[in-house]
This record gives sequence, structure tokens and C-alpha cells, in this order.
Amino acid sequence: MTSTRDTLVRELYLMRFSWAMQDFPKDKQVVRELRSEIDVAASEVGMRQAVADLGHPRVLADGYLSELRRPVPRWTTGAVWGALAVGAVAYLAVAYAIGTMDTIGQMGGGTLERAFLGATTTFTHDDDAMSVASTFTWQVLVFYACVFTVPFLLGARVWRAWAKAPVGRPVAA
Repeated sequence: MTSTRDTLVRELYLMRFSWAMQDFPKDKQVVRELRSEIDVAASEVGMRQAVADLGHPRVLADGYLSELRRPVPRWTTGAVWGALAVGAVAYLAVAYAIGTMDTIGQMGGGTLERAFLGATTTFTHDDDAMSVASTFTWQVLVFYACVFTVPFLLGARVWRAWAKAPVGRPVAA
């Protein structure tokens, strides 16, 4: 029975290894096999030593990735980059709305309409209530799709899908 600390050490290592192995064919199988090997080694030398003997998870993953003989796109990284970009734009929209509502309140209240890409947003601030209402247009959808897609393609290194390995030497991702 492994202790909670040993389990955390093993799972942290495997999480870092798995992240480095993303988009490797059969990466889940490799992680499962590595988990079993770590457990066997840990029963002999202890979990911390078993994990330390494997070396840095990125270096271990590079060994597996070099077997592919070509670089692969990193779709998960691209998805994270895209989601962060959409989140940043959404955060800016909320910050703008809060600032606008505060300004309207400081001016004594009222209603203000703003248009962006065909979508009209109405800001209302009076003694009884505050509200923000907006319409949704296809232009806004295209805008958010572009905000997601550009960082996704760059983060995933999509050009690797068409890359070929140099002859005679393996390529590490």
C-alpha cells in the first residue's frame, strides 16, 4: 500500500510526463505502463528514488517522441492558448462593462448604448437597478472564433502536421 505522499509524488511526475507526451500515439498506454514500472521500482528502492531514477519527465518524453521520427503538433497546448485568449477578451469585456457602469453612476445615472461588430450593448444605471444587455451577432461569433483560432494554431504548432524529419537523425519535439 503506497502512502498518500508517494502517490502524490508518482502522480505529479506522471502528470508532467503526460503533458510532455501529449499527442503521442498511445500516450495513455505508455503512462499506464510507466505507472506500473514506477510502482515495481518503488517497492524496491522507495517512491522518491524510483521517480528520481527516471530523470526529468520532459527528457524521458523526448526519448519516446524521437521514435516518431518527426515533430508532432501539440493540440492540447493550442487549446489551452486559445482558451486563455478567449478568457482574456471576456475579462476585458467585463472590465469595460464595470467601468462603463461606474462612469454612468458617477454622472448621475442613465442609459448608454454602444455597438461592436453589429452587436448593441445597453448599459443602464439608475437609482433602482443596474443592468447590461447585449445582442449577439454572427460578426461577434467570427471575432471570438478568430481570437481562439490564431493562438490555437500557434500554440499547437500546427505546421508540424506537414513537417518531415531530417534524414538520418531523430527529431525531438
